[in-house]
Amino acid sequence: MSFLKNWKLILAALTVALFTACAGSSGGGSSDEPGAEGGSGGGSGAAAVQKEKIDENKLKKNEDEAMALTEENHKLRKEIFDAKNKLGIPVERPDAE
Repeated sequence: MSFLKNWKLILAALTVALFTACAGSSGGGSSDEPGAEGGSGGGSGAAAVQKEKIDENKLKKNEDEAMALTEENHKLRKEIFDAKNKLGIPVERPDAE
């Protein structure tokens, strides 16, 4: 195997190495996590984020909210489907894989 014949493979490996090095660096970029400070070196962001205590009532409330949003989404999708059929617009269906 010569170097010139495998230049694409070598280029891909160098690109992956570069992205890995940049993603692992602690000197740059901003963090969206609350309480995390980029580049300060003072502890991890996971330790700064406090875990929220979840009880059964809160879980049930969130489950009911999710179900209501799912039903609303289903109704809106049905309205869009019906409107497209009335206007003669072809309905695109995602491929089932």
